[in-house]
Amino acid sequence: MAEVALDSWEDLRSSVNQLQKAISRSSATHINTQSLKEAAKRLVQQYFRVVRPDLEGIGIDESELSGADAEMQALLGLAASRNRKSSYVAVIRNVRTQFDELEPARELRLGQARTETSVRSIVETQILETLRQLVPSAGLSYQQALNDLQDETRVSFRGTANELREALRETLDHLAPDGDVEASGGFKLEKNRTKPTQKQKVRYILRSRGVSGTARQTPEAAASLVDELTASVTRASFERGNLSAHIASTEQEVRQLKMYVDSVLAELLEIHA
Repeated sequence: MAEVALDSWEDLRSSVNQLQKAISRSSATHINTQSLKEAAKRLVQQYFRVVRPDLEGIGIDESELSGADAEMQALLGLAASRNRKSSYVAVIRNVRTQFDELEPARELRLGQARTETSVRSIVETQILETLRQLVPSAGLSYQQALNDLQDETRVSFRGTANELREALRETLDHLAPDGDVEASGGFKLEKNRTKPTQKQKVRYILRSRGVSGTARQTPEAAASLVDELTASVTRASFERGNLSAHIASTEQEVRQLKMYVDSVLAELLEIHA
C-alpha cells in the first residue's frame, strides 16, 4: 500500500502541473475548450477514485483531506460549464497549496507504513531494554504493546493503547516527578490542568539536560500529540464501552499512538545518543 500511495500521489501532482501549464497557455479569457475541461474532470476523478483512497489507506483522516476535497469539488464545478481562466488559475493554486499541506502528514504515514523492520526493531529493542532497567513496570507495558501489535490475530487494541499510555506516563513520572516540574523556574500550569502535562515534563527533562529550545520542539510536539491521541482513543473506547465492553480502538489509531510514544521515549531515554 505504501508504494501504491507513493506512485498515485506523484502521478496526481504531475497531472496538476500539466493542467496548470495547459491552462496558462490558453489565451482565452474563458475556458471553454473541451479538452481542457475534460483534463480537469480526469484530474478530479484521479484524486477521488485513486489517490484519496490510497491516502486514507495509509492513515490520512477525513479532517486532513477536507481542504483538498473542497478544492477538487470546486475544480469539478468549473469544468462543468464555461468559466473564467482566472477562476481555474485560482483553484489550481489552492489545490497545490492543499497538497503542500498534506505532504508532511503523508510522509509521516508512509514512514510508518513502510515496514523497515530491521531499523524499527533495533529502536524498539533499545527502548524496551532501557525501560526494563529504568522503570520495569513501564517496560512490561511496552513489551505487552509490542506483543499485541505483532499478533496478527488480535482484533481488540483498546488494551494496547492503555499499555502505550502507561509506558510513557510512568517513564515521565520517573524522570520528572510532578513536584520537581512544578518547582522549576518559570513553570505555570496550563489552563484547566491540575498537574504538569506530558509536554511540560518533556520540556523539564530536556531543559535539565541542556537541550536547546529548538531541539526540544520536536519531542515536545510529539508529547502533545500523544496527549491528544490518547485522549481521543480513550474517549472513543469509553463511549463505545457504553454499548459493548468488547469494542476497541482501531489498530490504525493505536499504531499512530505508538509512533509518537516511540519518538518521545527514544528522545527521553537517549536511544539515539
